[in-house]
Amino acid sequence: MNNSQPIAKKILVIRYRFIGDTILTVPFLRNLRNCYPEAQIDVLVGPQSGEVLTGCPYINNLIVYDTTRFHKYDSGAGQKKSFWSYVFNLRREKYDTAFVLKRSWSSALLSLLIGCKNRIGYATQGRQIILTKSIPFDPHMHEVDSTLTVLSAADIPIKDRYLEGFISSSEHEQVQKYLQDAQKKVLIHAAAAHPDKLYPLQSWAKIVSELHEKHGFIPYFTGAAQDFELYEQVQELADVKGINLAGKLSLRQSMALYAGLDLAICTDSGPAHLAACVGTPTIAVFGPTDPVRWRPYEALNKRLQSPSMVAVSETKKTNLEAPLVENEAVFDETLPCRPCNYDKTCIDRPCLNELAPSAIIQRALALLNNAIHSN
Repeated sequence: MNNSQPIAKKILVIRYRFIGDTILTVPFLRNLRNCYPEAQIDVLVGPQSGEVLTGCPYINNLIVYDTTRFHKYDSGAGQKKSFWSYVFNLRREKYDTAFVLKRSWSSALLSLLIGCKNRIGYATQGRQIILTKSIPFDPHMHEVDSTLTVLSAADIPIKDRYLEGFISSSEHEQVQKYLQDAQKKVLIHAAAAHPDKLYPLQSWAKIVSELHEKHGFIPYFTGAAQDFELYEQVQELADVKGINLAGKLSLRQSMALYAGLDLAICTDSGPAHLAACVGTPTIAVFGPTDPVRWRPYEALNKRLQSPSMVAVSETKKTNLEAPLVENEAVFDETLPCRPCNYDKTCIDRPCLNELAPSAIIQRALALLNNAIHSN
């Protein structure tokens, strides 16, 4: 393929697995749709994480890719399918262009085997021999900006970069019973898939206690069923009774709940990106991982979004004129060893164990105040 923009009528975006990775693809999809308003744009997604793109107006179809049970946080129900079953089924669709946002060899091979003439993605794992257009992957660039460089490589113009989420009116209604209280509401997400991301429970308890006692916030907790006891412990340590919904909400319902909250404070995790995407001012707490790459991204201010569907196409003009919430990452900037990305040289994790709750509270309240007054 030469440097000119490809002619694309039927496009497959390959971006399966993990909540954060998937929702951070929205700016890519929006700019792709702006360039190809009449094309069919389908996205290959994980069986659980793909749900975050339900209702996205920039795509035609979500195709669930379920070939492994290795990723326990994104495995489908029933028996897994083979890689070759996807090759045969997707080949029938006759896609002319594939954007391979996954950085694995197998994802690039899939784009070749299904017959895509244009195959565009990162030059990782020696994939240059498979892709028709490949670009270097910069691990020190935010994931949103990184995916947009793939579009730029195909000479597709980047008109905007903000994050957004999509919640239906019925999903909003499903969580209203939890949001009736008039007090301010804060999401506390203390769980993480990797143990080295965990902030101490005693520190979380201090955050919950101060936000409740001094600032009138009710804490909300969501997540998997196995996280329920974790949040019971946080409430007991803080001596504050919150709303523990771990294991009680679907992923879509959790997103709708986040849209009804005033503030979110999370570990570096999927829920941090989900809270951010629906316009809730979000702070993410970072230890060993890189906030430059994974901080919660700027999103539309939810106060100016549609009450029936967040950022749907019919409110698009209003949304483009709305101010953004500039979400933040909190981490210890004095430590030269971080981010280590789990390649630890320590035994006591000072990046998290010594990170003061007061620093997180201060940044969170300042972010909320800025979001309220951004007009």
